[in-house]
This record gives sequence, C-alpha cells and structure tokens, in this order.
Amino acid sequence: MADKIQCNTHGECLKTFVCIHLLGESAGLGFNRNEPDEETPFPDAWCDNCEIIRVAHDGWDEESEKLAEISMICSGCYERAQIRNTRPTVTLNDLADLRWKCGSCDEWHTGPCLDFGVDSPYYWSKEDEKASRHFRLLPKWSQKRNKTFLDEDYCSIDDKSFFVRGIIHLPIIGAAETLRWGVWGSLSRENFTKLREMDGNAERVKLSPMFSWLSSQIPEYPDTLSLKMYAHIQEPGMRPHFFLEPTDHPLAQEYHLGITPERVKEIMMGRLSRNE
Repeated sequence: MADKIQCNTHGECLKTFVCIHLLGESAGLGFNRNEPDEETPFPDAWCDNCEIIRVAHDGWDEESEKLAEISMICSGCYERAQIRNTRPTVTLNDLADLRWKCGSCDEWHTGPCLDFGVDSPYYWSKEDEKASRHFRLLPKWSQKRNKTFLDEDYCSIDDKSFFVRGIIHLPIIGAAETLRWGVWGSLSRENFTKLREMDGNAERVKLSPMFSWLSSQIPEYPDTLSLKMYAHIQEPGMRPHFFLEPTDHPLAQEYHLGITPERVKEIMMGRLSRNE
C-alpha cells in the first residue's frame, strides 16, 4: 500500500512528489510525468523548465533533482496542480480586454467574468418570499426564531428545510483562476443551527465538513438538484466551499477534472448576452 499523508485541504491522501514550481497556485507551467499505472497512480511530476533540466542531464540524477527541488504533496493537491498547469490550446488571455456590465453592482468591468450566482434555493416560493419580508422587519434578537426566512447567507422554509449559500469552485485547465458558481446547499437542522450560532466566530473553521444536497439548478448543466456534496466552512465573512462527490454528472466531472477555457467562454458569453 502506498504511503499516505494528511492534507489540511483533502484529508488523508496518497503521498506524491512534484517539482517545487508546481506547488501553490502556479498555472500554465506544463505538467510532465511518466504514464500512471495501477501501482503508481500519481507518478512524480515536473514543469516544462524542469523537463529541460531533465533532458540536459539525460534523466533524473542527484544534480537534476536538486535543481528541480522535488517536494512532497498529497494526491489531491497533485490533481489540482495538474489541472492548473496543463497547457491548453486555448486560454482566457484573449478575453483580457472584454468589457461587461455586472448585474449586481451595475458597474462596468474588464476581463473574464468568472462569478455567477443564484439568489435563492430552488425550493423558495413566492409565499416564502412574503414571509421573508416580514422576517426582515423583525428586530435582530427575534430573527433567529423565525421559521421562514431568506437572507444573503441562510435560508429556512417552515422550520423544516434549511439551506446555506456557498461556492462551487471549478478549476480552469491551465489557469490559477476558478469558475465560481454561487449556489445553495441543504443542511441538517443541527448543522444549520450550529453554523448560524458561530457565524462571526473564528473557531468555525474547525467545524467538520457538513453533508449537503445541491439545492440550485444551474441551467448550463443537466439537472443539478440533489447532487451530493459537503460544505467546508471558511473563516467569518467567507461563504462555505462546496466539495462535490465524484459522479458521472458533468458538473462533478468539471469539479474534479477541471473545466476547459473554451467551456468557460461559452458559459460566460451566454450569461452576458442574456443580461444585455
């Protein structure tokens, strides 16, 4: 059995090795490795500059490995590094001069638009909205006892269904950026209550990942309702990050394998054209 290490982001994972340049948020540096096999699913990897070093030394030896500064990472970080550093045939660079108007702040921006959100859970109704308007008029001390409400971060329906707003980050192949879907996920009553009580508490980052069902429809994909995921709680002021379970669904595939720049452009231009 291959050695495992504990990663703060991915938990217990297989131990892997890469050149130092592929660590952190590097992007577009190239990703070279031998072919994976059953015995070595995550073979050592290195960037294009280190490939030049390897070739110059007729392979890896003590000197070339020292120049590459081979470093240990977990298999989860390895897969993310592969997505970021694989060189795609098309990049987002040609969108650097694109100008678009934001629907939220009504301001003009330049460059790629990579954030898209949903204002409420799929199950939120007009009747619920009426109840929520009443909730917003209540004093702060009584709001947490309300059965039906929707604010920027939390939602409760009839004190039976509970939701939190979070982000699904899709890594863009060849880029350090992600395409970010702002969506809603369900929570159990216990987790919902705990998260609200610790809303401004720095200790909330220590909470265990919370099981959730995706509760938003994203029209660029087949039915996205009830995809399994986990809410990883961030520091106060930051929305949870949703980690999708691996499945054959296109959204889960793009979450784990990365989304191509071509696909990002398709989504972005389709969204912006609808807002004109």
